[in-house]
Amino acid sequence: MSILDRTFHPDEANQAFTAGRLLETGTYLYNPQDHHGPTLYYAAAALQKAAGRESTAALDGTLLRCTPLLFAILALIFGIHALKRLTGRMGPGLAFALLLGTAPIFVFFATDFIQEMLLACFTMMMFWAGAGYLNPGGKLKPGSWAILFGIAAGLAFASKETAILTFAAAGIAAVPFAGRIRGALRGNGRDVALALMWFALTATLLYSSFASHWQGVYSAFIAAPFSYVHRAAGDAVSQGASAHVHPWWQYLKWLFAVNWRFAAIPLLAIFAATFRPRRFLHLYAIALLLISSLIPYKTPWCALQIVLPMALAPCACLPSCGNVCRHAVRALLLLAIACHAIGICAMNRDPDSKDIPFNYASASPQAKDLAALVESQLATNGAFAAVALPPEDTWPLPFYLRAAGGNVGYWTQLAELEALAGLGRKPAVVVVPAEEGHLVQPLFPHLTRTKRFEMRPRVRVRAFW
Repeated sequence: MSILDRTFHPDEANQAFTAGRLLETGTYLYNPQDHHGPTLYYAAAALQKAAGRESTAALDGTLLRCTPLLFAILALIFGIHALKRLTGRMGPGLAFALLLGTAPIFVFFATDFIQEMLLACFTMMMFWAGAGYLNPGGKLKPGSWAILFGIAAGLAFASKETAILTFAAAGIAAVPFAGRIRGALRGNGRDVALALMWFALTATLLYSSFASHWQGVYSAFIAAPFSYVHRAAGDAVSQGASAHVHPWWQYLKWLFAVNWRFAAIPLLAIFAATFRPRRFLHLYAIALLLISSLIPYKTPWCALQIVLPMALAPCACLPSCGNVCRHAVRALLLLAIACHAIGICAMNRDPDSKDIPFNYASASPQAKDLAALVESQLATNGAFAAVALPPEDTWPLPFYLRAAGGNVGYWTQLAELEALAGLGRKPAVVVVPAEEGHLVQPLFPHLTRTKRFEMRPRVRVRAFW
């Protein structure tokens, strides 16, 4: 068993349906209240189409999770070349790839069908392009590096609107280096204009669904920031905000206190900060951690963006260390990688384990059991299944029942089941909130068997068949 086999998170299942609609219709309409940027959906639809999948019902779940995995590999490649450009050596980049590529948080979200890994990839692309611009040489001219930087920033923003936090943290970290940056940009205003132009062009092209939905551009640049301000303030009225409001130290808890195997990179970054550090990377990590901690709305996948500079910093320091420090860092790198390997083995043994801090608000494996029960009853009886759950409690059931199509109906109130009973309809399966189960059999006396299932923490349902 591997983490590719873990139960789909409700968010993953919801994202999969959006990718399926894009696959079927060829269009994506951005809605800041519902989903993030479109890069994940375009990439997933392209991979599914290449594999011969043409509809939501035919979506390949493994291939969906391989979509962020491809961008995880790209992120490591960008990191390798960025550090080579920065240090002039290949060793630090390879050390970075081993350190981050084995980190449990990176491995977990590399196969999680959400936008976080794409944001990480394009952030690393920005770092690579920025290192190339500030350390010229080779075939690419400064203007080309500026264009690549703008494209990377546009792709990051088109992956997830919270890229603005990344931009803000990088800006804060760059303040002590303002003199060097001004020197590099002196007389190169054209390069700044190129970067801004390509950022705007890339983001606009994607959010407008390639010039077919201009409302998406307004939503991304104007409406989405206001929506996220409400979430950042912990506004319980904002969609999904109240469930994810945590104290300011929550990211520190996720990074350090939950499991010792997951704390290797942050601890290594702290150690590296004690001797001639790459100050920009440490300041960037600290700034992003502080900004994220001040925002009440917190989720563990957002911690991945904080881990990126923490993994870069000790590897970037290697060439400038003295012999003793270099040997110490190398030894700690090997120790960190060993800790990571143990953590990955533990995750693979039970990918649905609640001991994995990244299994946050995740679906229970019983959701798959419920889906299998529904499918078996549909195959046996040839009738339809009625699911009467609040929308937020339904996922990931629709994803697992995607092939059933119109044979499964979804409602939100028990009154709608009463209407079905009044019409004489006899579903093969009925699924309702556990506390409403006693009301079902009087409506559908032909359903004689029942069983409780856990959909996710604090969400329990009862099935009748």
